[in-house]
Amino acid sequence: MFPSSSATPLAGSLQPARSERLLRAAPWATAISVMVWALWAVAFNTAQFGDNLEQFNWSHSLEWGYYKHPPMPTWLLGSVIQLFGPSRWWAIVLAAACALGTAMLTGSIAKQLLGARAAAAVLLLWSLQLCFSARVQLYNHNTVLVLFIAATVWCALRTQRGGAGWWIATGACAGAAMLSKYQALVPLGGLLLALAGSGRLRTPAQRFGLALAVLVALMMFVPHMSWVANHDFTTLRYVSESFDPEGPEHRLKVLLSFIANQLRMVFPALATVLICWLMARRQRGIDVPADPAGLPAREVRIWLFGLIWAPLLALVVLDLAGGVTLRNHWGVQTMQFVTLWMAWRWQRFLLGDLRRLIVVAFVVQCMGLGLYAVQQRDPDAILSTRRMDTVYPAQRMADAAMGVWRSTTSCPLRFVAGPSFQAGLISLYSGGTAAVFEGATESPWIDPAEMRRQGALYVVEGEQPLPRGIAPALRFSLAPDEKTGRGARSITIGVQPPEQRCS
Repeated sequence: MFPSSSATPLAGSLQPARSERLLRAAPWATAISVMVWALWAVAFNTAQFGDNLEQFNWSHSLEWGYYKHPPMPTWLLGSVIQLFGPSRWWAIVLAAACALGTAMLTGSIAKQLLGARAAAAVLLLWSLQLCFSARVQLYNHNTVLVLFIAATVWCALRTQRGGAGWWIATGACAGAAMLSKYQALVPLGGLLLALAGSGRLRTPAQRFGLALAVLVALMMFVPHMSWVANHDFTTLRYVSESFDPEGPEHRLKVLLSFIANQLRMVFPALATVLICWLMARRQRGIDVPADPAGLPAREVRIWLFGLIWAPLLALVVLDLAGGVTLRNHWGVQTMQFVTLWMAWRWQRFLLGDLRRLIVVAFVVQCMGLGLYAVQQRDPDAILSTRRMDTVYPAQRMADAAMGVWRSTTSCPLRFVAGPSFQAGLISLYSGGTAAVFEGATESPWIDPAEMRRQGALYVVEGEQPLPRGIAPALRFSLAPDEKTGRGARSITIGVQPPEQRCS
C-alpha cells in the first residue's frame, strides 16, 4: 500500500537544530500520551477492568503462583499495597508505569537497531497502539510481560559489550518475563533466533553468556514450578483450556478473527502512517540520510523477524497445527514491536518530516480521546451483550453492599465471597481491605472456617442462588430503573453474620 524504504530519497534536509529538538520531543510526547490516557481513565471510568480486580484480589496473599498465572504482576501490586496501603488507583498507576518503562526501552531498542530518527518515529507510532493508549489503564499479566520482554531485548543487545553482567541481566529479565506469563516462551524464542541470526552467538564467550542467562532464568522460575506441582498443576490446567477441539475450518476462522483484532489494535498507528504518506505525496520531500547508529539492513531484517514475525508465525502454527484457540490478548506482546517495522519499512516519508508525524499523531490521539469519552458516557453500555467492565456503577454497588453489612453487624468487613469481578469491586471500592473469596481452588489462602467466624458478604450475579443458609438481603440493579426489566443485569447480596464477637 505504501512505498518501501528502498525508494529513492527525497530532496532537502531539516535544519540540524530543529531536527535535534524534534528527536528530543518524541519521548516526551510518548510519555505525556501515556499519562493523559491514564488520567482519562480516572476521569471517565466508573469502575475498572476485570483483570485489575483479579490482581487486587490475589494481592491479599503473595504466593509463588495463582490458579491462572505466574505471580509477578501480583507481587508488584501487592508490594505497592504493603508499602503505601490499599487504593483503587494502584492498578492504574502500575499499568501506566509499566507502559512508560516499555516505551522508553522500546525507544532505546529502536535507536540501537534503526538509529535515532527512526526511534523517534517508533515511539510516536507505539503510543498510538490501542493497548498502549485506550487500554493503558489495564493492569494484567500482558502489561508486565511486555515490560520485561522489552527489558530482556534491551539487555541482550548490550551483551556484545562483553562481560557476564549483561548476560546475567538478560537472564534475570527473561526469568521475570516467565514469572509474568507463560507466553514469554514465544518472544524469548524469537529473541534467540535474532541473536543467532545476527551473529551474536558465534564465539565461545557469547555462548557461555547465553548459557549463564538461561541458568539465571531457570533459577528464578523453578520455585514457581514447584508451586505448580504442589497445587495440582492449576495453571497448566488453565492453559489447557485454550486447546480447540474443533476442526481446521474453525481454527482458520479463529486465526482470521485474531489477525483482524490485531489490525484493529494498531489501526490508529496505521492511519497515521497513511495520512503522512498522503501528505508527503503533495510536496517535495526531505532527504533522509542514513543513520550511522543503525545496524545494516540485513541485521535489521533478522532482528525484526525475531522480535515480530517469528512470534506471530509461532501463534499461527499453534492455531492451525497445534489446535490452540488464539486469544486476542495474546497479540499485546506479539505486536509490541510492530512499530519498529513500520518506522523502518516506511521511513522515507515518516522520517523525512518528524514535525508532520508529531502533528498527525497528536490529532489521531485527540480523536481517540474524544471517542473514548463518548463511549464511557453511554448510559446503555452496562446493558450491552459485551461486558463493559469500566462503566459498572462500582461505588454505588460498594456503598449498597456496605449498607447491607452495617445493618447486620458492627464488625468490620473482612471477606467478600463471590465472582472475581463483582466481589472485587465491592472490596476495592469500600476500602480494599476485605479479602475476596472466589473458591477453594481460586483462593486457597483463605480458610473457610475463619471466614465463617468473622462473617462474610456474599454476592451472586443475576438469578443465581446464594449459598445454602445465606438469605438474600438486597437485589441491586446495575442500570438505572427506567432501563431495567425482566432479565436486566443485577446482583444479589447476602450476609453471613460473624460467629464470634468482633475483635
